[in-house]
Amino acid sequence: MSAVNFPRKETYSEAVADALSRLGKRDLDDVARLAGASRDGTKLRLDVLGRQAVMDVSSGQMSWSDGSTLSSDMKVIVLNYLLGTDGKVGGNWISYREIPSGPLYYSVFHSRGLAPLLEAFGNDPSGLARAAERLGGVRAERGDASFDFRFFPHLLVNVTVWKGDEEVPASANILFDSAVARSMPAEVLAHLAEELVAALVEAAR
Repeated sequence: MSAVNFPRKETYSEAVADALSRLGKRDLDDVARLAGASRDGTKLRLDVLGRQAVMDVSSGQMSWSDGSTLSSDMKVIVLNYLLGTDGKVGGNWISYREIPSGPLYYSVFHSRGLAPLLEAFGNDPSGLARAAERLGGVRAERGDASFDFRFFPHLLVNVTVWKGDEEVPASANILFDSAVARSMPAEVLAHLAEELVAALVEAAR
């Protein structure tokens, strides 16, 4: 794994520039093949949760296919995936705590991913179902509403909520395909979870 450490806000540009430099030294055909992306000269096109990110490795420009700019967080997430993926899906679901350094960053994961998921959909499984279907989620047999998402071509995430009642509070969980343990750092996955939940909240509106 060739990780891009999640930078402080004031050093995002340096971190992205360093990652692009490393990416530019690789065979872009190999990068595209492993990532499940397509290559057009120095440009890579990558599916990201139903959208397409376009990155020009030579110029460093990163945007969505509609011309809008990727957020700083999403740039770091995309670059981590491109640098780290081996093109394989693990086939087993693991919890965030099972990811290397997951326990260390669990509070970040909880605050950025789980807490917003629970707040938005803990008592509204049908709302999660509507949002998930709009983002291409595949229904899974867990909880009151559970969906598998292909965040990147070879990075799968599951989101599940259990509706509470008078005795048991609502709960939620986010699982990852086991391949992430070798392709992306725990801290970056916390931000990825945040992006997924934010997309679900937006899709539910």
